Amino acid sequence: MRTLDFCRILRLLRLMIAEHLSFLWRDILWWWLKIFVGLPLRLILRTRSEGKKHFPPPGQPAILIGNHTNTLDPFILSLYVKRPICLVVTDDDFRYKVFRILLGWLKIIPTAKSTPDSVTMRTLIKAVKQGQIIGISPEGGRNWDGEVPPLDATIPRLVKKLRLSVICVKTRGAYLTWPRWTNRPRRGRIILEFSHLFENPAEIPDDVAEIARMIDEKLRYSELEDPEITKHVFGHPNVAEHLELRLWVCPQCRNFFVLESKGRHLYCRRCGARWEFRGNGTFVLKRLGEPAAPEARNFKRYIDWAHYNDAVTMPMLLDRKRKGRNPLVSLAARMWSSAIRTRNDRRFKVPEDGSASLTPDFRMVFTRTEDNKVLIDIPLAEMKGANVVWNQKFEFFQPQVAYRLAFYGQSAYFWHFLTKKLGEK
Repeated sequence: MRTLDFCRILRLLRLMIAEHLSFLWRDILWWWLKIFVGLPLRLILRTRSEGKKHFPPPGQPAILIGNHTNTLDPFILSLYVKRPICLVVTDDDFRYKVFRILLGWLKIIPTAKSTPDSVTMRTLIKAVKQGQIIGISPEGGRNWDGEVPPLDATIPRLVKKLRLSVICVKTRGAYLTWPRWTNRPRRGRIILEFSHLFENPAEIPDDVAEIARMIDEKLRYSELEDPEITKHVFGHPNVAEHLELRLWVCPQCRNFFVLESKGRHLYCRRCGARWEFRGNGTFVLKRLGEPAAPEARNFKRYIDWAHYNDAVTMPMLLDRKRKGRNPLVSLAARMWSSAIRTRNDRRFKVPEDGSASLTPDFRMVFTRTEDNKVLIDIPLAEMKGANVVWNQKFEFFQPQVAYRLAFYGQSAYFWHFLTKKLGEK
């Protein structure tokens, strides 16, 4: 009996030492990234911080809530926070072994996109018990237009449940530095605004809706309507690169998927319209479309074009449906599938080439080019966890199967947008 007790104590000591060493390595890696990655970024991207950056001392947990618009956000944030942060990121970042190991060392917490994740919640609670700062964003991933979306109830419920100090950080300029739809960063100005939402946990209201309102008030932001940020250039020789991944409707001829970017310009292959794009989110029309549709529009700001794009997409599709068009949209694509037991064990097979079509009853049908065999026929409203993985890859889940589709030069966000619209009904 004594031998068994001694073995248990020895195992417990080993676990405690291993956990202590894991946090020591995390702290070393965190400071290494601050010095060798964060400092160069601070000089290159011209970052600065504003507001109160008082964090609880080591050993005391807290919640950091901030908008997420840029792949480099964690490195930029690390410059202005003395303590390491257990950031919550999408599980796509854990797909490859090297990143999985590195993010594991940093105690980064993976979460599934667009679906409830009880494993993430348990990991968060464990990190809080260990006295860590946990970092979360309302978007759950990089947003597409530099606008912080309205909060769902998940974050306010977490704040109410954990009852910790809450710090907010609003990042301005990071979206224009590296928009979601492009592959290349630009150089402009990034400002991090820190503020305390609840410095004293006793101040946290019991009403989840009130907590949501207070967080929303702190973080609500549209970067492309921020005059202090948009006065900067954010220039690059290929500043318009891949704009068609977000803007899939030409406002001159009102056709889908006819836009193409090159250098500083966005062209319409159908009507010949041409716009010059400025890095601060503005357009200059260089050539009118011929022939132009009766409802032709000209936008001087990206954000107005993006809102128009979203507003007319469903009416245009319904108009095609009334006219008897079938399919409503058809795009060349490549499809992968993977049998799964959990969200994190995806092992995609050899891809199939074909076309993805949108039917009048809003189903996605993927037809293989080789033999015209239908491999997918699923209502968009029934897709689980639908989201964009990188910019041209759309992913969703069915029972025990994961699907991924890559679109050639066209937007995966179009399909995600439709799943969201259909889910709102």
